[in-house]
Amino acid sequence: MSTVTAPAATGLNGDGLLTVNEAAGYLALSRSKVYEMMNDGELLWVKLGGNRRIRASDVRALIERSLVGAK
Repeated sequence: MSTVTAPAATGLNGDGLLTVNEAAGYLALSRSKVYEMMNDGELLWVKLGGNRRIRASDVRALIERSLVGAK
């Protein structure tokens, strides 16, 4: 029987999928806030095998949309 090994975490620099906990950590938000943003359509996600995953590129896009310019 062979064992499948997950690829190394790519963080926000890659184009991989993040868990809700990982996305919350990168955004410095609670898990419940990330779920709220997902449910409100503010943060896109996919459901794989009953688990929610968030593309790193969507976390980066959220950060870009949330930037506030300095005066």
